[in-house]
Amino acid sequence: MRNSLQLILGLLLVGGFTSCQKENVDTSGADVFEADKAIIQDYAASKGLNGSMTANGIYYALTKAGGSTVSPANGQEAEFSYTLYTLVRGSGTAVTDKFVDSTYATKSSYTYLVATNPGLTEGLFRMREGDQGVILLPSDYAFGSSGSLDGAIPPNTPVRLNVTLKRIRTEDQQINEYMTANKLTPTEVTVSGLRFIKTVTNSNGATPLGNQTLNVRYRGTLLRSSSAFDSTGTGTVGFTLGQSVAGFDEGLSKLKVGEKATIIMPSKIGYGATGRSVIPPYAPMRFDIELVSAQ
Repeated sequence: MRNSLQLILGLLLVGGFTSCQKENVDTSGADVFEADKAIIQDYAASKGLNGSMTANGIYYALTKAGGSTVSPANGQEAEFSYTLYTLVRGSGTAVTDKFVDSTYATKSSYTYLVATNPGLTEGLFRMREGDQGVILLPSDYAFGSSGSLDGAIPPNTPVRLNVTLKRIRTEDQQINEYMTANKLTPTEVTVSGLRFIKTVTNSNGATPLGNQTLNVRYRGTLLRSSSAFDSTGTGTVGFTLGQSVAGFDEGLSKLKVGEKATIIMPSKIGYGATGRSVIPPYAPMRFDIELVSAQ
């Protein structure tokens, strides 16, 4: 099971649902997967759910239509709420659900939609804004062979999520709403989509050259997090223009020595459709940067 299983939403992370892929899950083999599928099918039939199952064993049933025609697309951000249950087969053949968590029953959770990621996203892709539905996940795409860290979900346990898809946002919508919420006014919006906000000006500072080493102080965050995924702290790091992602280079090239800026970049000039380490695919990013010196 990937370590990201419990890094996004605390003890009961949706990160595990969205990021686990079957080939990365350590199970006892196909037997667990087939048993989970049978539990899900029997449970859906017993509850009269009128849905369908994907090839990955993810079952989705619409329970209440929201009336919207807006459907999710690859690379967008989904805002949703959910309640979590486990599915357990008793000593007989009956499958029952057991309530686990309602922390996000009305509170919003967020995920980037990646069409190639099996799991929760397969259910979300079948919804429209405002829809309510049931998503049943095999343990491969839930908490796997380890279960949840708090012990509330045993190993190899399929789960039920009652999901409401609140809203879908493009990257431009995410960035623009973030800037409005944080009262950020761009100094410039470039052709690439970079939002450049100069925060400290030094008209006498030297303009950096392409062959120079630029000593930079920076802090990077995702738009949904106040915690830095990377930071120099009080120190600096040396860069040569063209050495980093395109958005960072573009923002840095607009500074003179002694100047500071906030830059917000869409993923196409960041880490794109693949992401990197703790940065998800299609994630826009914010960097607060300072050009300390150029040598």
